[in-house]
Amino acid sequence: MTHSRPASGILPENASWIGLALFSAACFALMAACVRIACSELPQSEVVFFRNFIGLLLLLPLLRRQRVSLKTSCFSLHLLRALSGLAAMYLYFYGLRHLHLADALLLNYTSPIFIALFAVLWLKESWTGHRRLALLLSVIGLALLFHPSAGLLSTAGILGLASGALAGLALTTVKRLSASEHPVSIVVWFGIISSVASALPMLWSFQWPQGTAWGWLVAVGLFGSLGQLALTAAYQRAPVTQVSPFGYTGLLFAGLIGFFAWGEQPDLTGIAGMLLITIAGITVARERDTPAPQPPSAVPVIETETGVNNTPTR
Repeated sequence: MTHSRPASGILPENASWIGLALFSAACFALMAACVRIACSELPQSEVVFFRNFIGLLLLLPLLRRQRVSLKTSCFSLHLLRALSGLAAMYLYFYGLRHLHLADALLLNYTSPIFIALFAVLWLKESWTGHRRLALLLSVIGLALLFHPSAGLLSTAGILGLASGALAGLALTTVKRLSASEHPVSIVVWFGIISSVASALPMLWSFQWPQGTAWGWLVAVGLFGSLGQLALTAAYQRAPVTQVSPFGYTGLLFAGLIGFFAWGEQPDLTGIAGMLLITIAGITVARERDTPAPQPPSAVPVIETETGVNNTPTR
């Protein structure tokens, strides 16, 4: 994909993508807040199921319109991607209920660091200086976040970090699948497997949503869709390496929402850790055309040979 650039090479001529990227980050933060409220009114397993099932319903017309076959010789990879992504979603939703909103988002946004690590270990990519630096910064940042008096030093904090690792594994698997599978096929297989798998635990605790609960479920889907539409438009106007760092502004929006809605306030040590992890994520994102960090309940951006492909899922 070709993007126009000024002579300085710093920003494209049409800088409207900045507003779109910021709006997208705000929508993902609002989506996280809606997930927290929905999980307080419904069993978490139910919120996860509806998020996956509604996403699958939205995908079916796309599958038919593009006439993509679901025939695959890589079902084991589809299964790995779906189960790791689904596990990341469960843990992320759990973190949203028990941690500060910005903390839960940040722990999941460690996924680019894990992607870089898995790409080296599994896909045999180069262990570059940027990746070494990002890993060092993230380790120091996590040490600051999980200091003894921090609220993150808990089961919820550990599970929140695990959501970032599992999301990294899922997206690394997408990179592996994209070498032979159509992007739409990848996300449809995720929708099918995750819907079936998330329906099973829901059977033991099903609760039919009432008026307000339906409203929050719709809000989760609405803000997720708006965020993805804005992100897609931003990617159409600027290179991924310039748009990606703006994904981390979602942490600021989540912090503001958490403060005004629930009175959440981070400590100075936690803020320092957050900054280091953010710098680490941006370092990885700036190294190559890596999609912006997105929560598991958002829509993944899949890169193809012809550019960035955004398809509705999750």
